Amino acid sequence: MGEIYTMNYLAHLVLGGTDSDVRLGNFIGDSVKGNQLNRYPDEVARGIRFHRWVDHFADGHPIARKARAALRPRLDRLAPVGVDMLYDHFLAKNFNRCCPDLPSLDQYAQQVMLDLDGRKTEMPARSQRFFEGMRRYNWLVGYSTQSGMEEVCRAMDQRIAMRLGVSSNLTSVFDAAQGVGWSELEDQFFVFWEEFRRKAVLTLENPREPFTMELFAAEK
Repeated sequence: MGEIYTMNYLAHLVLGGTDSDVRLGNFIGDSVKGNQLNRYPDEVARGIRFHRWVDHFADGHPIARKARAALRPRLDRLAPVGVDMLYDHFLAKNFNRCCPDLPSLDQYAQQVMLDLDGRKTEMPARSQRFFEGMRRYNWLVGYSTQSGMEEVCRAMDQRIAMRLGVSSNLTSVFDAAQGVGWSELEDQFFVFWEEFRRKAVLTLENPREPFTMELFAAEK
């Protein structure tokens, strides 16, 4: 499942700040394994490490773990992917509230995609493919509506079936969320996001320090 397992791209991009090198590394993080990051310039490699820190933080946070457990009866092993996508939907839908220091979601997505487009030749092939789909279908903005996110889910279901040969039901993520309590999931996301962004900013403000998983562990 590693081919598709991290899907919270909007959150990754927002948390990674505005530096182009860090943004590139953060975007391609899923496609760079182990010490392959040593092939990249220092700041791009820093973005890859930051991507891993984001995944580590989200994987271990009690709010995200609770959400995955709630959705697992409906989404089974794809529950982590479903939570990633649901959280990106909450972030996009409430972008002004979650990111009051940034422009509108439309403007932000345009800026980010323009920057990444200029770095496309530096991306691994897998990241290039995903970038092209994201740009063609305007996924970052589409995350803000249920219909837009359902389109992304359908595309992911098809990709999982084609590339991995297993059935996928990500399109049921909204029904699953409604079934376990939509409002509670969204309210808990806001708590999660406030802590997440605060710690991401602290991490990025100390560029000479390595990303320390223990130092920025989720608050219990």
